[in-house]
Amino acid sequence: MRVVSRVLSLAAATLAGVLFAPAQVLPAQSAPAQAPAPLRWPVRTVDHVDLWLHAFALLDSDSSAVPIYRRGYRDSLTVIKKRRNILTALDGNRDALQRGLARRGYLDAQFLAFGFTSWDGMRAVLERFLQLEGDPRRAGDRELSQLMAGLNGLFPSAADREWLRLFVAGVQDEYVRFFRAEHAAQLRARAATITAIDSLWQQVYRSRFERFLNNTGQRQGDVLLTLSLGGEGRTGPGAAGRPMVAVTWPEQTADAVEVLYVLAHEITGSLVGPVVADNVTPAQQRSGEAARLVSLAQVRTGAMLLARVAPELLAGYQRYYLAQAGRARAGDLAGDAVTAAFDAAFPLPAVIAEALARQVDIVLAGI
Repeated sequence: MRVVSRVLSLAAATLAGVLFAPAQVLPAQSAPAQAPAPLRWPVRTVDHVDLWLHAFALLDSDSSAVPIYRRGYRDSLTVIKKRRNILTALDGNRDALQRGLARRGYLDAQFLAFGFTSWDGMRAVLERFLQLEGDPRRAGDRELSQLMAGLNGLFPSAADREWLRLFVAGVQDEYVRFFRAEHAAQLRARAATITAIDSLWQQVYRSRFERFLNNTGQRQGDVLLTLSLGGEGRTGPGAAGRPMVAVTWPEQTADAVEVLYVLAHEITGSLVGPVVADNVTPAQQRSGEAARLVSLAQVRTGAMLLARVAPELLAGYQRYYLAQAGRARAGDLAGDAVTAAFDAAFPLPAVIAEALARQVDIVLAGI
């Protein structure tokens, strides 16, 4: 799990606050005479976060064990847009944007959207950064200067900023010509699924996760349903300073539990990095092996958490991540065969697996 700089997120929230619009909390209900206390981990949709991740998904060429974005997402959207005779600037410039993404990176920019509460506010800040050519000294005030410095860390050169300029223009065109209407349509079409997810989380499982969340400093937060994400999820600090965990958004009510699988995977992320770092060599760090182990370890640690707080979800979690990893017939497995296939698909050195299990137990014990 990677998150964008907290300084960058908070600076963005301060600077663009006047442009923000509140995100929708789901499921929508008539306001009672006396409003209840705010939910600690509400289930929400936030269209600008969904838009930003959707745009990255259209450029995706991820080959990791668990892809960030839902398998087939880009291809399915391409079919829909062709059927409607829609070609946006993001589509037209896809090759150039993909080349820049492969050459330079920019994947940390996925997390930028968490620090804003509207696309208009986010776009205004990014365009101001481009106008200032990334120079914090030209910002004119402290908040903007902080924000420019953070953005400059992601896009330090003129070539980087030109990629961002092309991307932001493409995202804007995508939003106006396709995504805004599509997101609203999906919100209506998946209303029953949203209600099922919210009920499953708030009425059944949030209390089971609560001790782990509290003891890892995640007492408050938001669960964001996103159309493009698969099993990897994304987590970042929101504009209000509380974590936002972006998870998959199933189409069918029967698949509502998948949200809990990805949530378990994401909220255990803070344990994984330190454990892996303590148990790998400098050579493994340099070669990229440590990063690969972090990805595998996060999948395994989510399973460890569920085994302790919601064991009835464990086999489903294992089958889900086997499917995410492209393992055929994962849904046919049961009993010990599921665990054996899961451990084989996400192998960890015993020392790391044991250390992670100890950390989960320590957190749940409240030590």
